Amino acid sequence: MEVRARSILNKSAIGDYCINPYIGCQHACVYCYADYYTKMRGYTGEWGSYLYAKVNAPEILLKEIRRKRKGVVYLSSLTDPYQPAEMKYRLTRRILEVLMGYGWPVIIQTKSSSIIRDMDIIANGNTKVGFTIITLDEDIRKRFEPFSSPVSSRIDALERFKRENVRTFVFIGPVLPGTKLDDLRDLIMAVKDHADLIYFDRLNLKPGLYNRIDRALSDIGVSNWIPELDKYYINLKKSLKEFLDEKRIKYVFVY
Repeated sequence: MEVRARSILNKSAIGDYCINPYIGCQHACVYCYADYYTKMRGYTGEWGSYLYAKVNAPEILLKEIRRKRKGVVYLSSLTDPYQPAEMKYRLTRRILEVLMGYGWPVIIQTKSSSIIRDMDIIANGNTKVGFTIITLDEDIRKRFEPFSSPVSSRIDALERFKRENVRTFVFIGPVLPGTKLDDLRDLIMAVKDHADLIYFDRLNLKPGLYNRIDRALSDIGVSNWIPELDKYYINLKKSLKEFLDEKRIKYVFVY
């Protein structure tokens, strides 16, 4: 569905501003807390089943960028800027053209290898590109991120951006309850040469998400995970820090 936005360049805790070209997300990630915030704004339906494209976003941005103080723009907080609909609407690409035209720095975070389409713009701008990757296991990826790009294609895309001297990062978050330390070590080793920085985050269990997440975790053999959740993340953080420091890998824990 197509909608028209009243504003597009909004304040953000990650960058100075955030742009969400879409409402909803076709990737339908089971753990996504954007579902909670989107529903708070009156949107209903199963997460992943609806999408609204802000078709006038580039035009609105062009007006706003001329009167606002220059700052870092994050794409995106409540949607993926490179979900499948982007191949049709090209909103993210047009937004990047405006931002690059005015010399604004940009942070892009995605679960889609289709971002490669915009390499010509991104590689020539003041841009950081990051990929969310929570596992190397395709079965787990399909269970929790059903319509996102395969993990291998994300890592390939990450490597391509790094070869083009684009600043890169990997966001390992959320670390799913029950994830083994060895599996995270394998993931870290698979991306470390292509990422300038690796972020880690825990599960953000917003209201209304528990049942959906619990069903998915049960499907991969993880049960009764709530009582030990805080202890799990504390112990995991300690072990990961030791490993990362030993390997001299740059990292940030956001929990």
